[in-house]
Amino acid sequence: MIKKQIRPLIALTMVASFTISMLGTSQSIFADDVNDLKNQKSDKQSELNQTEDELAYVLAKLDTLEINMAEKSDEIEKNSKDLEAAEKDLSNQIKDMKLRIKFMYEDKGKTITESFLTSTSMSEVINKAEYVQNVYNYDRNKMQVMADTSKKIKEIKEKNENDKKELESMSDELTKQQASLYTAIDSLKGSISDLDSLLKSAQEKAAAAVAPATSSYNANNASQASASQATSTFVSSGNASVGSSAVALAYQYIGVPYVSGGSSPSGFDCSGFTSYVYGQLGISLSRSSSAQSVGGQSVPLSSAQPGDIICYPGHVAMYIGNGQIIHSPYPGRTVCVASVDIMTITDVRRYY
Repeated sequence: MIKKQIRPLIALTMVASFTISMLGTSQSIFADDVNDLKNQKSDKQSELNQTEDELAYVLAKLDTLEINMAEKSDEIEKNSKDLEAAEKDLSNQIKDMKLRIKFMYEDKGKTITESFLTSTSMSEVINKAEYVQNVYNYDRNKMQVMADTSKKIKEIKEKNENDKKELESMSDELTKQQASLYTAIDSLKGSISDLDSLLKSAQEKAAAAVAPATSSYNANNASQASASQATSTFVSSGNASVGSSAVALAYQYIGVPYVSGGSSPSGFDCSGFTSYVYGQLGISLSRSSSAQSVGGQSVPLSSAQPGDIICYPGHVAMYIGNGQIIHSPYPGRTVCVASVDIMTITDVRRYY
């Protein structure tokens, strides 16, 4: 009887022990799975952070090149104006010298020797000698001025040639960096669910990284002397007609060639084009694409209006309505109209 009662108890104890053991094992396995998921999430986030930093680095290099090219382009433009002025000065100096020589040749008055011999007093001789010396000094100074002007012209031409070569080298580097950026973006498509957000964050980091250089350029550039911040000046007027005016101005420059570092009607790069157009309306935009992408006011693409700045990785354009933009695309192209979806849009900024 006792044996019959003990056997069920032993069996029950064994089942309970096994159940407890299984529960403990299950809890341990579940905890390991949770830790694995946490580690995977942490690793994935680290990869995303690294990718974001790498994109920001490339974008910052692009912005730095943009600013350096803008400075070099401004320098070339200034040198060209100095060269034009110097050549005009030299031309006038040569004309004056020709007239001087002609006057001296046609002068049938007394020779210097005759003037001295016909002098009636030593005082008159001294006066005439001083006059001759003054004439000699005048002519000599004029010849020296001509020589200095010729030398200046030669130096400006040489500097301009060197600057153009340097600008061309920067342009080639910019093209390489852009290709690197777009290749990286293409490789990330499909593997990162929120790529747009990642690109926008990278662009903001790039703008912060080049803020000192952007601010310095804005402060030193005559057309943007009022800009003292790395981001673009923004004073909201809420007047859509300002954007429409910007678009109307932008259309005037269709066909203007893309020029690396350009920010004038003789040639534009992407940010040089948008900053120049808005500059004509008294609104200052920064001189790099990343800086323009964090200035003004952010608006959804669905609410974009004509005149808004459409921001892409390493590029900016002006929205003109109906899903189209006007922009200065890249070397070899001119200012033109294109579809807004030429590449991934990171933001839309409004400056009016």
